[in-house]
Amino acid sequence: MNLFGLYFDTPWAFVGLVVLPLLAWRIARGRAGYGRVPLPSKSLLADVPRGLVARLWWAPDALRIAALALVIFALARPQTEDRRVVTGEGVDIMVALDMSASMNAVDMEESVLEELLARGETPNNRFDSAREILERFVLSRQQDRIGLVVFGPEAWLKYPLTLDYSRLVQNLKELVLDRGIQDARTGRCVNACTVDGGGTAIGDALGRTYNRLRRSKAPSRIVVLITDGKREGGSLDPLAISRHIASLPPSEQVRVYTFQVGSQEQTWLPAIDYAGRLRVDEQGRTMYGRPQRPFPTDPQLLKTIAEMTGGKFYESYSEEKFATDMEDLERTVFKKRVHTSRSDVFGRFLILAMALLLAEVLLRVTRWRSLV
Repeated sequence: MNLFGLYFDTPWAFVGLVVLPLLAWRIARGRAGYGRVPLPSKSLLADVPRGLVARLWWAPDALRIAALALVIFALARPQTEDRRVVTGEGVDIMVALDMSASMNAVDMEESVLEELLARGETPNNRFDSAREILERFVLSRQQDRIGLVVFGPEAWLKYPLTLDYSRLVQNLKELVLDRGIQDARTGRCVNACTVDGGGTAIGDALGRTYNRLRRSKAPSRIVVLITDGKREGGSLDPLAISRHIASLPPSEQVRVYTFQVGSQEQTWLPAIDYAGRLRVDEQGRTMYGRPQRPFPTDPQLLKTIAEMTGGKFYESYSEEKFATDMEDLERTVFKKRVHTSRSDVFGRFLILAMALLLAEVLLRVTRWRSLV
């Protein structure tokens, strides 16, 4: 039972409050107890001056009633509630971040894109949006170890599980996305990209993240998989890995939360020249155009992975939706870490009741002695 911000462990004690109106009625009628001297009739006392003490003849009885009410409150065991995040029960999180070339795409309406470019601003592509939101997510953690895997046609461990959030964020900032242009001699991307963007090895990314988590002793282990495409490349089947995770005992399972980022409707790509440089107009603004073909997606695969492993699938078609989905992930994964404890405060009511009873006794043996 919750009343005035207090929780009562034995609320049935409030039944005793029904006695108080009866007691007050008896006092008002002059029959509150034995030994009370009957007063003369009102007509006989009409011309008798009455002082303050006589007017407050009910004060000692009122103190007794108030003290009894406090005792009843104390019997109901009032408690205060303390809600706090439990420390020392962190979650191990491996983030698998897609770095395929399609993550260069910008998802917004044409009018919004033109407005940004007119102001001299550069719109966030899918990768930049994901990176910024991930940085905020990492820095909001407290006792959770976080690691990072990046993937294109293969998957690589970029940073192991760590509590050093500042170093992890620095690694996120240093990632360079492949613009989709390769050097003819070396076969590497011309913009010194972190990984080749010519594929989307979802199965390899799951395998890398799971291998890092399966030896973890944390009470909860999750994978956050962020991609904008379907499986292309890689040697591992993502569904086979998901089935293996689902077959494990509950204490060894890993939940996978999948994010399908980007839209197929309002999609733009920056124009790139043959040297891998961004093309700009006369005002020095980056030029954008529609992709020659839609990027292949497979939301059903991501949904199946999440369902098989006890996670959740998010379809984040815009930067704003992705930010909202990450907030939902935090509520979903970390809500059980809120610990509620209650503390008894009935002693305060008992002390106050004793003080009122003492005040009543003092009044009856001093100022109100002649009246009671």
